[in-house]
Amino acid sequence: MAAYCPLPAMAPDLPVWTHAAPAPPEPQPLPLFMYPPPPPLPAGRRLLPWPVAHRPPPDFFEMDYRRTHSLVQFLTDEGAIPTPEEEETREQVIRELKKIVTDWVKTVACQERVPPRRVTATVLTYGSYTLGAHGPESDIDALCVGPCIANLPYHFFAVLRQILKCRPEVSGLQTVENAKAINTSSPQYLRRLDSRSWKSLSGVRVNEQIVQLVPDQEKFQVLLRCIKLWARRRGLHCHLLGFFAGIHLAILAAYVCQRFPNATANGLFTMFFEIFAHWPWHIPVDLHGQQTNCTRSDGCLMPIVMPCSPPELCASNMTEGTFRKIREELMRGFVLTKDLGSHDFEWAWIFEPFPYSTTYEQFLRIALCAPTSEELHDWSGWVKSRFPYLILKLEDNGIECDPNSSQEVDHTVVKPNIVYHWGLIPQSDTLLDTSSLKEDFMKYVINDVYGKQRESEDQGILLLAPGYMAHSCQAEVGGRVTGNPLKMGRQTKKKVFSMMVFCCCVHGPGSGVQGPAAALRATASGVAVTDSGTESSAAFGVASNMHGH
Repeated sequence: MAAYCPLPAMAPDLPVWTHAAPAPPEPQPLPLFMYPPPPPLPAGRRLLPWPVAHRPPPDFFEMDYRRTHSLVQFLTDEGAIPTPEEEETREQVIRELKKIVTDWVKTVACQERVPPRRVTATVLTYGSYTLGAHGPESDIDALCVGPCIANLPYHFFAVLRQILKCRPEVSGLQTVENAKAINTSSPQYLRRLDSRSWKSLSGVRVNEQIVQLVPDQEKFQVLLRCIKLWARRRGLHCHLLGFFAGIHLAILAAYVCQRFPNATANGLFTMFFEIFAHWPWHIPVDLHGQQTNCTRSDGCLMPIVMPCSPPELCASNMTEGTFRKIREELMRGFVLTKDLGSHDFEWAWIFEPFPYSTTYEQFLRIALCAPTSEELHDWSGWVKSRFPYLILKLEDNGIECDPNSSQEVDHTVVKPNIVYHWGLIPQSDTLLDTSSLKEDFMKYVINDVYGKQRESEDQGILLLAPGYMAHSCQAEVGGRVTGNPLKMGRQTKKKVFSMMVFCCCVHGPGSGVQGPAAALRATASGVAVTDSGTESSAAFGVASNMHGH
């Protein structure tokens, strides 16, 4: 029985119709789209359309279950989930590290003439390990929290460093005293901390907030593992090169889990692509679901809010070129996963390694070498921290690049070396002047290391004639063959224009000669090296694909 109910006086000409619910009908198959019958309308009146209720296909839930099971199995087969033995090793390392820190703080108490029972110290973990989404090769982000009587330059960077260095199980040790972190801590709970300690706790607090805001930890961990594996395979997981950092992916995964708490792993991974492939990136991604007052800096292309108080945007090195590739890869994932009823779907399509060698016609070749492997590790770490400057320099010259984080080795060079190949995307017929690009970049690297103490720098530039290298030399990216095997069998060649810069040695004031390997490495854990008599070099080159026989 329908009944006519007029609206209030503010809209007397628009009716609202209600009707009593009919008796429940007999059970019968329902169509894909259900339209409840509308009540009869008087003459000259219009009624807004009823909402459409979508019903999934009959075999949707069975297919969703199969896809979820195959997705978890795919992660296991690809080694994205650590084994129980590997988990036990990590826990043992953390226990041993806590024991070392406890013994260290007692030594500090004795030196400062404070009763040892009144001081304590511990180690807090954060990052992917704390979130439960780490892989077999992932590192462990750890934070040492100690008493205020400990002097940071001496007790931490000198005494504790020496204790760790003397441990036989420590294979390498690097420190950076001026490591930077975003300050997102709350002064309400951390009033007595100094500024450096205040900033260091941001990673721990962000992890705690994410864990609290995610409705299902197990589903979140599976989704985050999927996203991280996809980002690594498609060349999107390297913060220094302008792509995602681990905290970016964790917040995006938590956002999807918040919106769909009852979805399966397959559904969450599918919705990840559907949401962020069409996300309006002028709006920040916020787990609290409310408008934030955090200021968006100029050039922030993908704003993601860290779930802390006060709200702060995640640090990002993203450029126009890397932002464009991220959006293209998100859209590719959406296109591959949007068909929920596809029976021939394979997860290997989503996680297929990015084909650098067949996608780009020109490459920027960056070669780093040093006399020893240890010095190469220090030198390459410092140069890699300056890669964002090089990427911006390329874009200023009208050339976008797709920086590949995979490292290769040139076996024709005797010294230990690392070679990178970045895909170049010229926006016009602009010619890349590698001479000026290389000179500006090397000045930026050396100036950062030695400041103004470069008067006696010994630099040499060697220009090599154009040569050729086999196309198969660059077909293997990150241990995976991405080129066409049929083409790799031919004598396809790639023309390489090489230009090398030798940073032989820099004579600074004081005793000894210090090279670039004595630089501070700008990472979260960092390096403070005092090696002397080192020699490092960097080489740049532009490669153009010239397919032929």
